[in-house]
Amino acid sequence: MTLDIRWLAPAAMALSAPVISIAAQYMSIEQARMLIFPNAQFEPAPVTLSADQIKRIEQQSGVKVHSPQQQVWRVTSAGKFAGWFIIDQVIGKHEPITYAVGIKPDGTLHQFQIIEYRENFGSQVRYVEWRDQFVGKHAGSALRLDSDIVNISGATLSCQHITEGIKRLLTLHAVALR
Repeated sequence: MTLDIRWLAPAAMALSAPVISIAAQYMSIEQARMLIFPNAQFEPAPVTLSADQIKRIEQQSGVKVHSPQQQVWRVTSAGKFAGWFIIDQVIGKHEPITYAVGIKPDGTLHQFQIIEYRENFGSQVRYVEWRDQFVGKHAGSALRLDSDIVNISGATLSCQHITEGIKRLLTLHAVALR
């Protein structure tokens, strides 16, 4: 029996095909701000964490701080302090996920939105049913995947990293914004 090499060409082409990455920008930062805090005013209040603050956030949250710089806005509505709006990024499986959180003055999570998701799978993290699990959580909340937060099959790393990112931001609020 002889092997006709022509039969191997389609298999070789399929194996060498580039992986297609699907990136989706679901909204702009301005749109996220309006969804999280409608009819509010936003004043830039960028945060630069000190070494001591980074250490405290990492110890209290159990999550590594990747940068001392954080994009933060102070939010007011009808002339009253309404909370904080924060933009952050975490890595899903391979690609960054950009998201925004709204934290109430008492340190509880008001809401969060996925701004941009760049992975091939797992975009279900943007569904309101999954995101609503975080509403009302605070720096002292456990926030553990599979016990406090339901995992999404096929998006485990994205779920894990977003959960960790939110835990880190809630702790950032407790350490640096109160």
